[in-house]
Amino acid sequence: SLSPQILLGYDITVVQEVQDTDLSAVKKLIDQLNSASPHPYSFLDSMPLGRTSYKEQYVFIFRSDMVSVLGSYYYDDGCEPCGTDTFSREPFIVKFSSPTTQVEEFVMVPLHAKPSSAADEINALYDVYTDVVNKWATNNILLLGDFNADCSYVTSAQWHSI
Repeated sequence: SLSPQILLGYDITVVQEVQDTDLSAVKKLIDQLNSASPHPYSFLDSMPLGRTSYKEQYVFIFRSDMVSVLGSYYYDDGCEPCGTDTFSREPFIVKFSSPTTQVEEFVMVPLHAKPSSAADEINALYDVYTDVVNKWATNNILLLGDFNADCSYVTSAQWHSI
């Protein structure tokens, strides 16, 4: 569970591995944040993502007086039913406006890579980056999340190709 007190220190937080189909826990967390803070909090959630019946969501929690959502989309990584897609959980890409900061617009690209496909999914982030640049003409892009690049998921031999 997430502590509202921790989240109060941030303008934007991305939560991964959310399995809350009716978003009741997310809504409760937002209510707790809004009760504990003089600043308004909101959220943007992805649809449930995954190749099998096991699905996860990305949830962006943000201070709506500091940032606003300018747009969002899912990276098209191929045909999931055909098995030709790249990502187990494709990135849910969100463009934010932040008028009070030096970088007034930026894009966040979260990824929760499948451990057994981590090297391939990390490598494919270049294509996602290129897609964002072509769509929104920006280089202000943050790639973030659990890439599962530690332990033995990505071998030392695989790093040269990433």
